[in-house]
Parts: sequence; structure tokens; C-alpha cells
Amino acid sequence: MYSAFLVGFLGSFHCAGMCGPIALALPSGNGSAGQLLIGRLLYNTGRIITYAFLGLIVGLLGHTISLAGYQGPLSVISGILVLATLFLPFIFKRFDFLTGLSGLYSSKIKSLFRQLFGQKSKLTLMSIGLVNGFLPCGFVYLALAAAVAGGTVTGSVSYMIFFGMGTVPMMLAISLVGKFGGQRLSKFVTKASPFVALTVGVLLIVRGIMIGPHACCH
Repeated sequence: MYSAFLVGFLGSFHCAGMCGPIALALPSGNGSAGQLLIGRLLYNTGRIITYAFLGLIVGLLGHTISLAGYQGPLSVISGILVLATLFLPFIFKRFDFLTGLSGLYSSKIKSLFRQLFGQKSKLTLMSIGLVNGFLPCGFVYLALAAAVAGGTVTGSVSYMIFFGMGTVPMMLAISLVGKFGGQRLSKFVTKASPFVALTVGVLLIVRGIMIGPHACCH
């Protein structure tokens, strides 16, 4: 699962622009350092729970396909989907209706955020994290495409949990420090992220070819 953690860690640099403002705007409670840390940990726990839920969904799909004897093709298709994340910006620009659907989905998420940020309980912080996990994100799509190739529900859920854990250091740093000083590193990782997707995608395709078209895991 180290690869899932690495994808999450690298993805957190890439996605800091979207989730960073949310982490910075989290309610601070009574302002004490202990309460601040607990609140931020609850927020990140909420995100990981959502990622685990998404892993459960794709895991059920992947397990069903694997039982049918198509684990190899599933891995190949997952690899292709991972590679497709490289072209998401182009696809969305090419098809206006996809941009519209994404905007509508994002607006619904933002309306939930507005409601939650008006509340002050610790449970609210976890709820913000739960909603945050549903935000459109290319690295989440990449992780889900890799998770579905696991062939088991447990494997897919675990993959997404480790992915979520990989995002915690960056998000925790943003929410506690207020900013992350490694701008050069952030730019480097943003440029390197397509190569991460390329590597993961190719490995999944090679894995699927080696498994074969009719391998079945029982």
C-alpha cells in the first residue's frame, strides 16, 4: 500500500490549491493548540472516511468483475483510466456539458460547505472533511482507478485509506501553519504528477497482461 500513500502524498501538493483554502478556513474552536490539532485531525479523518467509502464502492465493482474471471482485463482497464486522468483538463474543455455537470456538482458541494461552516461543533469539522472528500479531484480519480484493480473489497478500501493518509501531512501543515513554505517543491510535484499517473497506469496495464484475460481470484 506504499504506492497508495505516495500517490496521496504527491496528490496533496497538486490539490493544495483546491483544498488549502478549506483547511485554512476551518473553525478554530476556543483557539487552544490542543483543540486546534484535534479539530484538524477530525477534519482529515472525515476525508479519509469518504475515501474509504469510495473505495468500498469501486471495491464491490472490482470484486464482482474479478469473480467473473476478468481480473486481468479489469487491471488493464484501470490502467487506461489512470492514463485518462492525464487528459481530464482537455476532455472537460472539449465537452462543455462535462464542464457544466462538474460545475453543478461543485456548486452543490459548496452549498453544503456554507451550511457546515456556520456551525461550531467538533462533529462539524469531521462533516466538513466528509464533504471535502467528494470534491472533484484528478488524483482521487487516479487512486480509485488503481483501487478497483485490487480485485477485493478489502484491498480497494485499504488502498483508499492509505491514499487518504498520504494527503494528511500536507493538509495538516496548511491548516496548522497557515501556509506551506515549499513552493518550489509544490511546483516540482505539480509538474511531476503526470509522470506519477503514467507510471501507475502502465504498471496496472502490465499487471493485467501478465494475469491474463481469464484469471479468476476466489
